[in-house]
Amino acid sequence: LATNKIFSTPVKGRAWFVDATGTVSGNGKSPKNAFSTMDQAFDSVASGDIIYFVGKVTEQLVTPVNVFDVTVVGCGNRPRHADATPTGGNNAASQWGPPASGAVSGQATVRVLQQGWTFINILFTMESATAAGIEIVRNAGAGDLERDASHASIIGCRFAGAGIGIRSGVAGSFTEIAFNVLVDGCTFNGNTTAMSGISGNGWQIQNSKFFGNTDNIIMALQNSFIVGNYIGPFTAAANSGGIDLAGGTAGNVVTLNYLSG
Repeated sequence: LATNKIFSTPVKGRAWFVDATGTVSGNGKSPKNAFSTMDQAFDSVASGDIIYFVGKVTEQLVTPVNVFDVTVVGCGNRPRHADATPTGGNNAASQWGPPASGAVSGQATVRVLQQGWTFINILFTMESATAAGIEIVRNAGAGDLERDASHASIIGCRFAGAGIGIRSGVAGSFTEIAFNVLVDGCTFNGNTTAMSGISGNGWQIQNSKFFGNTDNIIMALQNSFIVGNYIGPFTAAANSGGIDLAGGTAGNVVTLNYLSG
């Protein structure tokens, strides 16, 4: 799916490998000599690189500063829990969640700081009902101080259990509008809120499935496209819970979505 990103130069376009099953620990340059943690990959990755991983990553991480256009690929057949039982159940699945102990309350599983990051075929789990799986943020900084996760792509991922699947912006420093984020072919199930955000411009939310969530798409969007999604029953009261764009501005297109009931 993403092998066309690999090209050989001394600096950019390298492939890194993470095996979180605990079976290997190396320099990350091949599957047989993989890193054992995603943090090691983040310490090594440069703009334009790709990271492949298997197993259950249990780390709350922030992407490196001023590193752009990185692709992270889960190598399981379909996003599922990387359970160690029955024996071998974690060997090929690709799950990314918080640590079992010592997790930071309310912190996202991964916060994206710079443009162009892509996540493919990964099961994300969240620390709590108030924490996100992926957090897309942007601040008001200029030059090298700008943190802007616009132009991210989240493709074929699954967000399972309590928490916020994808969140755009957070209170405090990251209140600027993130642009042109693609969410395509993802699954959100059992979430407190599947997608939420204080802002967003030009987002494309498409071909995704939402079921068993309290709330689904609750985002203050503008100039965005919500097309071809399937939204199952939700438990939020009154007029909220399905697709709620309150607080956004004009230009949104919401069409060809299927809402249960």
